[in-house]
Amino acid sequence: MPELPEVETVVRTLEALITGCSFNDVHIHTPSIINHNESFVSLVINRPLQSFKRRGKYILLGLDESTLVIHLRMEGRFFINHEFSRPNKHVHVSFKLNDGRVLHYQDTRKFGRMLITQDVNHTLSHLGLEFDDPHFTVEYLFGALKNKKTTLKAFLLSQSIICGLGNIYTDEVCFRARLHPEKNVGTLTMNEVKAIHREIKLVLSEAIALGGSSIRTYTNAMGIDGLFQLQLQVHMRAKQPCIACGHLIEKTSVANRGTYICKHCQKR
Repeated sequence: MPELPEVETVVRTLEALITGCSFNDVHIHTPSIINHNESFVSLVINRPLQSFKRRGKYILLGLDESTLVIHLRMEGRFFINHEFSRPNKHVHVSFKLNDGRVLHYQDTRKFGRMLITQDVNHTLSHLGLEFDDPHFTVEYLFGALKNKKTTLKAFLLSQSIICGLGNIYTDEVCFRARLHPEKNVGTLTMNEVKAIHREIKLVLSEAIALGGSSIRTYTNAMGIDGLFQLQLQVHMRAKQPCIACGHLIEKTSVANRGTYICKHCQKR
């Protein structure tokens, strides 16, 4: 968390708020957040923000010939004020905009990372297809699953075949496809793969339209809550009745992640 829909919302919000701006100065309060720290500032300042994109769970800010790549990890978020001084101990990078405002990166756990690259495709070459990529077909997914010996949830979380899914949306996809997250992907039938493919596209599209899910500490770039958490059918609903059958939702662990399932609807 945040996952693809939340990152997409952050990118759209940043584009609306700072498009056309440039960074006049940068304060790096926590050097561990920055990869290749020695060249970071010189490659960022006085470069116009030309594009705002997302790849998987990564934010991509285009700066002339370079790209600022940002991964929010667990609790990273942005906010804007007019003070270049560090507003609190959880702010780790501050970008001074040419219009006098300051974009602050805050991260309670310090897990987020930033780097500058001139070859973003190489930097993110480990990522699989986007859910809305025309090459992400049922046939592509079925071929990727073939002969694999891993659980469905671990496969969906891996990012190497389809990128952007995290714990929340993987739970939702498995439930809506009526498949147990511990099912061995090598045993999936074509109809089951069709269901997974359909629900990945539907769940992520719906979540993006609703601004993502605001759960625990996550809000979008300006502190605005998403609404998809109101549509969650299984995740975070332990001991509540299943919307499909009425049996109680259970919380367990799959792929070392807290996982919500209905054992009646999602039989192993």
